[in-house]
Amino acid sequence: MRSVLLATLTLLVAAPAAHAAVTVSIELAPDPLVFGDTATISGTVLSDGAPFAAQPVELDVRRYPFETPFEPLATATTAADGTYSFEHAPQRNAQYRVIAGGVKSQRVHAYVFPATTLSFTPRSSRVIRLTQRYRVPKHVKLDKPTIFYVGKRGRATAPRVAIVKLERVRAGRYRSTATVRLPKSWHGRFRYASCFRYTGGSGMGNPRASCPKRFSFR
Repeated sequence: MRSVLLATLTLLVAAPAAHAAVTVSIELAPDPLVFGDTATISGTVLSDGAPFAAQPVELDVRRYPFETPFEPLATATTAADGTYSFEHAPQRNAQYRVIAGGVKSQRVHAYVFPATTLSFTPRSSRVIRLTQRYRVPKHVKLDKPTIFYVGKRGRATAPRVAIVKLERVRAGRYRSTATVRLPKSWHGRFRYASCFRYTGGSGMGNPRASCPKRFSFR
């Protein structure tokens, strides 16, 4: 009986301890980004479903054109509730992930669009001049035209009224302008908008994004 008891105790001592299941979530905000924005990368680290406090977290980044591996960007420590947070201002599109407790999170893709300013100048009671300005990193080149939309005030949508090539003002600065004549029945009341597509090789924006035939005001 004694030998059986000793054998049982030996088996209990030798049995490996169960490993905790670590999970790592990740979120990006705002999404999408505009050039000049600061992204917040945050999430929660859990161990067996409970907050994993005081846990080192590494933020990794993979930059456009995504030809190199992820590289460390910053480190932090989880709070008492298991949360973490980083801030980063990407110049162009980027991918992020975090590593905590030996576990890699999913990757999130940051789409960084050119910063734009859209304005109009009245030329007469029925003619307006639309101008869209773009701001990007100095080494980035844009070549896709600007699509302008103008509709009567009060209507939910507006049709395309002009497709205009970009004019390079200086490094990192572009603009498009269009002169539009308004129908007399509108009595000078209108709404306007613009859209542009992704320029290949720029790393600015979502390559799959498109522009509608009619702009919907929301």
